Amino acid sequence: MKWLTHSFSQLSGLSLLLCLLCGGCIKELNFELGKQENLVVIFGTLSDQPGKHLFRVTRTNAFEKQVDSEPISGAKLWISDGQGQKYQLVEQEPGTYMLRDTLFRAKTGETYQLEATLPGGEQFRSDPEMMPAPVKTVKAYPGVEEKDNDQTLLVYSDVNIPADPQGVFLRWEVTRIWRRTSVDLATLFQDYSRFGPPDVCYMTEDPELNAVRIFGSKRRDAFALRREVVARVETDYKFFERNAFVVTQYRISERAHEYWRKINLLGNLSGSIFDVPPATIRGNIYQVDKPAEHILGYFEVAAVDTAYTFSDAWLFPNYIADPCRRDFTKFEWAPTYYFDPECAYCINIKGYSLEVPKFW
Repeated sequence: MKWLTHSFSQLSGLSLLLCLLCGGCIKELNFELGKQENLVVIFGTLSDQPGKHLFRVTRTNAFEKQVDSEPISGAKLWISDGQGQKYQLVEQEPGTYMLRDTLFRAKTGETYQLEATLPGGEQFRSDPEMMPAPVKTVKAYPGVEEKDNDQTLLVYSDVNIPADPQGVFLRWEVTRIWRRTSVDLATLFQDYSRFGPPDVCYMTEDPELNAVRIFGSKRRDAFALRREVVARVETDYKFFERNAFVVTQYRISERAHEYWRKINLLGNLSGSIFDVPPATIRGNIYQVDKPAEHILGYFEVAAVDTAYTFSDAWLFPNYIADPCRRDFTKFEWAPTYYFDPECAYCINIKGYSLEVPKFW
């Protein structure tokens, strides 16, 4: 699970935690919005894929307290469909709830509602959201943009947009997985009894902390969406070895698309008087006995498709230097034979995994 936080200096006070669900991970964006605190935030995505459908319930704190939003434990959450069936969520960890039935898959054309009761008795409900028909990704692929000797990796997606009089609205999340092979000390020192085979580690991260990539069209005819940029990644040492990019595409409702469009505006405030006031970004969740109460977050219902693409060092016109060269001026590296400790033994890298991803 990854927790990503970013603050905007021109906004102070309230921390709005927006959690995007992707598989078993929650991505958190932290915006400082104002002087208010103690507001409830409920967010999660119900998809047409089995797995951990996660929802996050928190209460905001004022920025002056210098603490993250407070997770709310002990809440009761459930999802109901248009047929009157209810599906319970259970608490996985403080403030994080998941559907008890991990094989559950939301059905195309069915409507769903989220309901929540907090330990203090406050009741919340979302507006109904309909599960849209899935849209398949044709392919995802990388490209390199070169400007003024700087290189940027672009992740593109091609999608065939179907004819739909109600329009088609998409959102993408991209996850980066980069590989690091430990230095082969056995071969370097010709001592195979002392050193074993080098470990190979895989690290997972979000390449764009606060970007929300969305697309919307109300064209009635079908058409091909080509070379849609779904991620931009500045070149760094992590590209010396192979990188993988998991492109998760969500087909969402028009209302959800509008919500994320406003969030994008919030994340790119220019300081102009035409900026969208943060307090106006309302989701589709309300307090049952106080409908005007300011509730943050969104109950998203989305059809999901996933694609994979890879990048290797040869893709870049400019050479990417080996980050694992010995430096005899770094005396603190002496215990790892003057290699960066993360190079000598990749298990020193935070968040490493020795398990090769299934799609690799």
